Amino acid sequence: MNANNPALLLPDVMSKVASLGPSALAAVHKFLLRLELAQLTEEIQDEAEVLRQAGNLEPDLIEAAIREHRNKHPYTS
Repeated sequence: MNANNPALLLPDVMSKVASLGPSALAAVHKFLLRLELAQLTEEIQDEAEVLRQAGNLEPDLIEAAIREHRNKHPYTS
């Protein structure tokens, strides 16, 4: 089987997952959540780096944005 071909890999993975018991399925689910978290974290870091390089994450700009947000949405106790 060609591990680089999703069309061939997906049915095999789905078949194996379908045959798992409850604890193994829970472990696979936990693994997939961690994988998704890692992918999203990498995506956020990449996008933040682009913003940083463009000068959009300067401390003064961030502070101004926070002040503007707080003025529009004041805390109420």
